[in-house]
Amino acid sequence: MRRLPLPVVRRPDAPLEPRADLVGRLPRGSGVVVVGHGTADPVGAEETRSVGRLVAQLLPGVPVEVGFLEVIGPSIGDALAALAARGCTAAIAAPLLLFTAGHARHDIPEALAAGGRAVGVAIRQAAAIGCHPQVVRLARRRRREAVRGLEPVAAAATTLVMVGRGSSDPLATRQLLEFTAATCAEVGACPRDVECTRIGLGFVAAARPGLAAALDAAAAPDVLRVVVQPHLLFRGHVEDQVSTAVASARERHPAMEWVVARRLGAEPEVAAALVDRVAAAV
Repeated sequence: MRRLPLPVVRRPDAPLEPRADLVGRLPRGSGVVVVGHGTADPVGAEETRSVGRLVAQLLPGVPVEVGFLEVIGPSIGDALAALAARGCTAAIAAPLLLFTAGHARHDIPEALAAGGRAVGVAIRQAAAIGCHPQVVRLARRRRREAVRGLEPVAAAATTLVMVGRGSSDPLATRQLLEFTAATCAEVGACPRDVECTRIGLGFVAAARPGLAAALDAAAAPDVLRVVVQPHLLFRGHVEDQVSTAVASARERHPAMEWVVARRLGAEPEVAAALVDRVAAAV
């Protein structure tokens, strides 16, 4: 039985190539606030902070702080206050969000505006990660890792299910579809690397189809393997929900081979994507 792997946090020990081009373009007195969603899971929280450290490696000399939207601290306001204490009068906010939905369009801008007013810091918000090429490549890598070492299964007998957190905003559903298509766009990405020709979407909450329905639909009579890929950044309760849903599907369809890919995690590709979004905002 394959289970979701134990949480792994990459330590940013290896130096990254600094983005001197961007550092030179930032207006004087500018800092960066990396905005995390926030989670009670200590591994997920540390993964967020780890990405913040990677961003700081990419932007030497630029003040970088991490703030969380909810659940844990420091808050977004706390992070902006820390930047102000370091002499910043302006900040570029880089949301650690995969897609542009409710948090990116409402909750985070409101928290940034309130925090900026409180400490006199002007705010500019960067875009969500979206279909950034680095993250697309990372998702492909996770997919290849999931099937590495397994017995070959014909492409026609394999289904890929991309799993999103889910949002009541229909834009988020469309964005997951676009991201999934991007991961399969290049030769060798899919089906060759993953050996699948069927692709479905499933959502943990709010959006349709729900995850259980998507997994049942993937387990067609002529399918032998279902590759489930949670499109998640960090460890948290949503990953646990995916694990539980796959375990239930395995019980309902015991003849099927169920393979689960890892979350994206605190990888350099995520930090590089954030820094590119900062560059675009500047």
